[in-house]
Amino acid sequence: MPPYKLNFSISLNVLYFDRESKGFTVEYISSERGRDHHINLLVLDDPTNPSKWHYVLIRNMSALVSHRSKYQHAQHVCNSCLHPFVSREVLDKHVPFCSRHAPQQVIYPDRGNEKDCVLMFRQQQKQHLIPIYLVADFESFLETPERAEDHHLISGFC
Repeated sequence: MPPYKLNFSISLNVLYFDRESKGFTVEYISSERGRDHHINLLVLDDPTNPSKWHYVLIRNMSALVSHRSKYQHAQHVCNSCLHPFVSREVLDKHVPFCSRHAPQQVIYPDRGNEKDCVLMFRQQQKQHLIPIYLVADFESFLETPERAEDHHLISGFC
């Protein structure tokens, strides 16, 4: 019988620190949610010996991912995508949508690499099929404001 079936009151998540991206990745997320006790573990590997792995208990997820936000107080962290939220209510609204998908990771661009920080559109096949798409906003005023049937004159457009 799988271990999560034997421990009815415990759910478990396992995170891994990726040295290349300098970020955390969710390696395992418990399929059972809403249990009495939730445990987050961090897997550390030994760079000199790849067969050695160490599991460390994460006591404060907010402190682990707080460097990604300018918010200076405790945060509520989603266990699936590791995204920090300011309030518990916002996290509670986020979890049902996030838990539908496999664990995800938000990767932020590197400030030191200027090419990595530029937003570019690379999916030309997803463009509109029409050759020209024009949106215009016209400003107008009444020629003589005394009568309602007067004509509107264009004063400018954007």
